[in-house]
Amino acid sequence: MFPFSAISSRLRLVALGTAASLVAVAAGCTYSHGDPAPACDVARETITYSAVVAPIFAANCLRCHGSTVANVIGGGNDFGSYAALSRYPQNSLLGSVRHEAGYSPMPQNSSKLSDCDIKRLEAWYAQGKPQ
Repeated sequence: MFPFSAISSRLRLVALGTAASLVAVAAGCTYSHGDPAPACDVARETITYSAVVAPIFAANCLRCHGSTVANVIGGGNDFGSYAALSRYPQNSLLGSVRHEAGYSPMPQNSSKLSDCDIKRLEAWYAQGKPQ
């Protein structure tokens, strides 16, 4: 049988070894090669209507501005298709989603779109509204 002091020493060594291992693993999870890439890197994204813009509008706008409801609850502003959305001037649409003075803030009675989604819409217009 081992004396109590020997077991205690061994437990301390195991605990110390375990703690050191956990610290090493945690240290390995840091960004040792600089800052992480930004979560929103619009400059590197391919911004098209089908891949980026349509999902933004589906999630935030179509409940009022979809093709079937635009005339009833969307003030006649239909954003339900590429052709319908691409007719809207950039300053009007972006003024609303940015919540700028002089424009109706959209989505109505809701939070402003994320800064990243607004940047994506700006890029879409700047790139000529690719489908």
